[in-house]
Amino acid sequence: MRPGSLLGAKTLSYATNMAAIREAHRRGADDAIFVASDGVVLEGPTSSVILRFGDRFVTPATGSGILHGTTQISLFDHLRATGHQATYETVPVGELARADAAWLVSSVRLAVPITAIDGRALPIDREATASFTRYLLSPRE
Repeated sequence: MRPGSLLGAKTLSYATNMAAIREAHRRGADDAIFVASDGVVLEGPTSSVILRFGDRFVTPATGSGILHGTTQISLFDHLRATGHQATYETVPVGELARADAAWLVSSVRLAVPITAIDGRALPIDREATASFTRYLLSPRE
């Protein structure tokens, strides 16, 4: 989804974000992913995007005006601590369909697998999703 004016997805005003979710529902989707006018993936209206390419986990870089979510940061710390590569990169929208798995992560929904992009099915990594959920629900200091 390309917002007319990106107000910054993680702001105190969620009007643009809720409008994006309503539009996604109108189109038969559960959620939306914001994409910049230059075709770069940003984030979900209330979540961060994480993609897996092989053993590498990627989230969009902040250079596009987004803020990293606390859940995404924590999950990346966990992934690195368990030997995985977790990086911040510019993600062209075409990379969504090429991902080996993808998630929307937030403190409320935890890690939700992205099952389709624009009606095209994506692989679901159930093991990683379960692992992320266990970690995110575990007590941490």
